[in-house]
Amino acid sequence: MWGVCLDHSAAELFQTVIQYEVQNEKAVISKSGMALDLKHIKPLRDPPEFVFDSSVSFINHPELMGKIAKICWHFNRECYYYKISVNGKMKSRRYFADELDSTDRS
Repeated sequence: MWGVCLDHSAAELFQTVIQYEVQNEKAVISKSGMALDLKHIKPLRDPPEFVFDSSVSFINHPELMGKIAKICWHFNRECYYYKISVNGKMKSRRYFADELDSTDRS
């Protein structure tokens, strides 16, 4: 399941998208194993187009490639946006799915 963490006490995860499983009435985060109270998770209906550590290029600069470092939720637009790491350095702006192209090959 995918959702937005709304738990202030989980500062590094607050308002970011998490992938989780429900276990014993808790949301257990897939990436870290951290357990949060389900009342602090806003469930999201559809999964993001890109997942953590996916390789992507930028539509406006296809020669530049990076990895999905953080997935967030835009509350007004009600859609995902992504923070990208290029050569280990986090880009300062946010990117929406229509600005990115997957470079992962199946």
